[in-house]
Amino acid sequence: MVSTMKPTFVLVPGVFHTAVHAQILVESLHAKGYPTEVISHPTIGRLASTALPDADVAHLRQVLEDLINNQQKEVVLFCHSYGGVPGCQSVHGLERSARAKAGQKGGIVKIIFLSAVLPREGENILQTISAAEVPPSDWVEVDMVTGTSFANSKGTAILFHDLPDDQGEHWASKFEPMSAHIVAPPATDVCWDVDVAKVYILCKRDRAIPLGCQRRMLERVQGGERGDWITYEMDCGHSPFLSHVEDLVKILTANDLIQSVSK
Repeated sequence: MVSTMKPTFVLVPGVFHTAVHAQILVESLHAKGYPTEVISHPTIGRLASTALPDADVAHLRQVLEDLINNQQKEVVLFCHSYGGVPGCQSVHGLERSARAKAGQKGGIVKIIFLSAVLPREGENILQTISAAEVPPSDWVEVDMVTGTSFANSKGTAILFHDLPDDQGEHWASKFEPMSAHIVAPPATDVCWDVDVAKVYILCKRDRAIPLGCQRRMLERVQGGERGDWITYEMDCGHSPFLSHVEDLVKILTANDLIQSVSK
């Protein structure tokens, strides 16, 4: 039986992003009645220099297990850019289909990737972006003393070029440093063969991960099983959660496979 309860959106940000970058999207989802949870990556911010390389995966998994195992929530996982890396490693065993078979409530009903990095099993981030032919990120610099990375002045034009200049500069000023070691750990337990609806949103004017690179990223993990993927294209840059919020929310809340099923 279909329930009127709406799933909780768990938002998984990209590099250097914090919860403040998701606030406009959160407010738009709340206006439509969707609960939200924004992930704060341990590798970003004041603990960046000491965070373990795989801390983001462990933290996201902990948040999801609390929502699903303890609160029996149904979840839509929304992963932007780097967020696709911890996101795809945090699904297995929490998908609604598996939990329903075990007589359990709650679970991940959909995972949505927005211009996201999609590693194959055993790949690290460097190997994935190399295979997808993503151009060098000359807007990212590394502080060898602290072991952190940060966005330089070029980042605004790369990530926020479809925002007015003052807004782009504002959001870039909210970036926090990130552990430079996130690129090293190989991805494990990725969700490409997991029975959960998968969506990829392609950003046609993206300068960080160009459209062709996004397509290659997706094709590499789809393999021959493409039937469980839904794709959308947006005429935007890398950050539509700031530049094209209404259009993005329409996609996120579309009725394709996110209806809650009561037990």
